[in-house]
Amino acid sequence: MAISDPEIASGPSAVDWLLERRRGPQTALAIAIVVLSLSLSVFHLFSTYYGQAETHAHRSTHLAFMLVLAFVFFPLGRAHFGEPLRPIFLVDLVCIGVALGSQVYTLANLDRFVDPGYSVSTMDVWVGSLLIVAVLEASRRTVGWGLTLTAIFFLIQTWQADKFVWLLYGPPATWTSMVESFFGKEEGLYGIPVGIMSGVLILFILFAAFLAMTGIGDFFVKLATALAGRMTGGPAKVSVFSSALLGTISGSGVANVMMDGVFTIPMMKRIGYGATFAAAVEAVASIGGQIMPPIMAAAAFIMSDFVGVPFRQVAAAAAIPAILYFFCVFITVHFEAKRLGLRKIPRDEMPNLGETLRRDGYLLLPIAALIGFLYWGFSEEMSALMAVGATFLVSFVRRRSALGPVRLLKAFESGARTGVTVAMAVAAAGLIIGCLFLSGIGMKFSYMLVTLAGGQLWLALIYTTIAAFLLGLSLPTTAVYLTLAIIVAPGLVQMGVPKMAAHMFIFYMGVTSDLTPPTCLSPFAAAAIAGSPPMATAWQAMRLGVVLFIVPFMFVYSPELLLMGTWPRIALGFVRAALGVYCLAAGLQGWLRTRATPIDRSLLILAAGLFIVPSFLADVVAAMLLAFVYALQWLRRSPGIAPATAPSLD
Repeated sequence: MAISDPEIASGPSAVDWLLERRRGPQTALAIAIVVLSLSLSVFHLFSTYYGQAETHAHRSTHLAFMLVLAFVFFPLGRAHFGEPLRPIFLVDLVCIGVALGSQVYTLANLDRFVDPGYSVSTMDVWVGSLLIVAVLEASRRTVGWGLTLTAIFFLIQTWQADKFVWLLYGPPATWTSMVESFFGKEEGLYGIPVGIMSGVLILFILFAAFLAMTGIGDFFVKLATALAGRMTGGPAKVSVFSSALLGTISGSGVANVMMDGVFTIPMMKRIGYGATFAAAVEAVASIGGQIMPPIMAAAAFIMSDFVGVPFRQVAAAAAIPAILYFFCVFITVHFEAKRLGLRKIPRDEMPNLGETLRRDGYLLLPIAALIGFLYWGFSEEMSALMAVGATFLVSFVRRRSALGPVRLLKAFESGARTGVTVAMAVAAAGLIIGCLFLSGIGMKFSYMLVTLAGGQLWLALIYTTIAAFLLGLSLPTTAVYLTLAIIVAPGLVQMGVPKMAAHMFIFYMGVTSDLTPPTCLSPFAAAAIAGSPPMATAWQAMRLGVVLFIVPFMFVYSPELLLMGTWPRIALGFVRAALGVYCLAAGLQGWLRTRATPIDRSLLILAAGLFIVPSFLADVVAAMLLAFVYALQWLRRSPGIAPATAPSLD
């Protein structure tokens, strides 16, 4: 969530442009970026502390800010943040004019919009239509064609539903009624997704931007190296540790790859891992940032509203599944290191743990403060606001981390960059959700899911997984979650799945869109660093990250993994699941105590499947299978270690 584009961490900064005193049309653009980023941040910090304006006014102001920033950050012809700043063209000025004009119109007619008896006017339709077009264009520039075309499709389907067939067939809505819903009311453009973004999510994005500017990313890499570097296959385990740590402040797999992979991937290649495997490890570990509390992907914040619980409860529920995910990745790279006979990081290249904590351990205080504020019952907005303040104060403990004027402006700009991408994805997703409500497709799909599954929960979960995969080919995680939360979650709840488990399952399946080819950004970013074939890296990452598909089935059948139930049952569920992912990793990598035979691997994977089933008998059988395979390998007494020069997976 916190950083959603690979170039955010390394792309040209408007602040740097101004400091270098460059000249040209881009100078005015750089000034505009700095001023707008600062204004956006001040608006949200001020409204959080002193209280938000009326809902329609607050959300529309937030969207107007983000639209203007979208066209400033992405003027015509600029594809991503990594490209140099480009001057604004006439079409960009027109789009900015639409954003500002619609907001002025909204504020001038606010009394009508908030009136319970509101009736749409002809001018409302014109202004709202132009705003919808501007949002779609901003979405295309920031997120890509996939989400934009999906939103356009559902807009057309809702408007012309009688021209479609099967589930998509229905009574058409008039364009006037659609604009009335999406623009004149707190639905569509100003619905729940934009409400969460403008009220909570933007503050967590600012918190992450502030933390990143203190240099905490480098500290996490050093800390992970000090903790795991001397283990077998140390660099790969450093990648897992550091990605888990970075995941506490960044809910983006691509961002983790770009911040972490530049250090860990070369280290992994240097000690003998193939380039493809090294890139895949980094990608899979980095994807875990989206499911790692306390800051997760944007969808997690929206989930709290759908489920009707505070975000801290969602974050707490996500803790055990996230631990299981990283545990499986850790064990997988351990078995691969054993299989290849790889060495550890040389001691002279290892940072000292005590010295690392003594020098930079204070950077952990803002994260601890955020967790504390959430635990003590402060609202998510106020917790994030106070965490931002804590980060600012703590940064001055050391001069190298101090958030002086320049770094502060860079933090605001970084937060705005990230916020623009997320906000445009959320706004486009809001249009999709509005269409699903108006057309009634959501209820139709949910009914069809229950009917096709024939009352079999496992079949309904598989259908949901397939739907998430298909949506993930064109939509980001947040949009996948929002769509499935509307059309699938009610059906799963109807089949007896606890509401938290149903939405968490959908959330995890949305995250898999960042892992599954052909549109997996994290493996592609890691492949670029490693110099490995992108698609080969993607398939390897999918094999290593298969646990991302397994863990959701575990907590659906064992809700205690989401901290639902008594502590003894939670502990038993965790042990069962940990043994399951251990067997899964051993079976997939072909190593336990020694090299596993095909029979060993089959038995281990069978044991992993049995550990998923919440049954005492299944647990006993699975434990016996694990013990049997281990005993067989012990009796063989053959290390079976391949040389470090064994053929790689490239």
